Amino acid sequence: MMLNQAVLVCGFWTEFLYLNRAKFAAVVANGIRMPFFSNLIANLKR
Repeated sequence: MMLNQAVLVCGFWTEFLYLNRAKFAAVVANGIRMPFFSNLIANLKR
């Protein structure tokens, strides 16, 4: 039973991360500048 739940959770996370990566890639591809990302990148470059 525990193994089955672990597989479901793993599948859920994989799908969740995949969808988020797809959304992020679409935003980057469209060249949309979000204030949050701009601030984050600016802070990382310092």
